[in-house]
Amino acid sequence: MSSRPLLACVGVTAAALTASLWPSDATPAAPQVSVAIATTTAAPTEPVDVAVGAVAPTRPETTEAATAPSRRLELPDGTFVDALNGAVDAPSMKDYWGPFAWSPIVGVERSSAGLDWYKHADGSYSTTQMVMRSDLGRMAAMTRVAHPGPAPVPTAPKSGR
Repeated sequence: MSSRPLLACVGVTAAALTASLWPSDATPAAPQVSVAIATTTAAPTEPVDVAVGAVAPTRPETTEAATAPSRRLELPDGTFVDALNGAVDAPSMKDYWGPFAWSPIVGVERSSAGLDWYKHADGSYSTTQMVMRSDLGRMAAMTRVAHPGPAPVPTAPKSGR
């Protein structure tokens, strides 16, 4: 048998909360809880100390984490990484990755324009950044993805006159 203490709940009782804790008789009574804890493996031969406490009504707590803007970016495989370039609430990359197979991130590179880009194993690049949205009248996060491929065909004719 182990020599570690064994915790056992000896008893729990409920009783009405005294009226002195409530400002009026119209408020509902909260239950009172009694708990006794045995700290040995053998049956207690001495009186057991009893802890008594009132259950207080709780109010919902709002945490900063629940209301804070997200500085994380969701990837197509369901994992998250830090958003780049100070982006806040960036759209998920899965919406912009396209029909290509997911390629894991292998590093971060900075462009000549000073923007950080995630480099992917297949040669793709992706980034997030804040841009001015005139339709919204404010800055908003943007997610961009660039996949390697052939150069596009020129659309404007060459001027040779």
